[in-house]
Amino acid sequence: MDINACEFWQEVLILVIVSMLAYFCFLEQLLVGDIVKRQFVWLYAAIQFSFVVIFAHVFYDLIRIHPVLAILLATFAGCGVVMCARSVLVEVLRLRRRWVARSNNQADSEPVLHQETQPTSSSHVQTEIRNVEASSGN
Repeated sequence: MDINACEFWQEVLILVIVSMLAYFCFLEQLLVGDIVKRQFVWLYAAIQFSFVVIFAHVFYDLIRIHPVLAILLATFAGCGVVMCARSVLVEVLRLRRRWVARSNNQADSEPVLHQETQPTSSSHVQTEIRNVEASSGN
């Protein structure tokens, strides 16, 4: 067997073991913590693992960084990208929810203002009738 091929497979083995350890340590924190809702943990983990693998490929194959360092950088980069994307998504959804609530409040308040200008309630009409009777009786 060629020495370069043997060295390559040793590095790939180290790369896989370290990436699995780093990834599953973080996955365990996901399951214990409140980073995402329970029903979306596996989707979040799959997306995150995909980013870790992509960054590991970029750092190891394209940039030619040492395997262990490539995995550590890939773990930080992959986890960081997914966490930042999640934060942006949460903020966008929160702003959208506020915007919808504000537009609903404005739509609800317009008929109320319109109703206040017109005397349509029965108690208000009865009060007007009493005022007319009192003024005509004097």
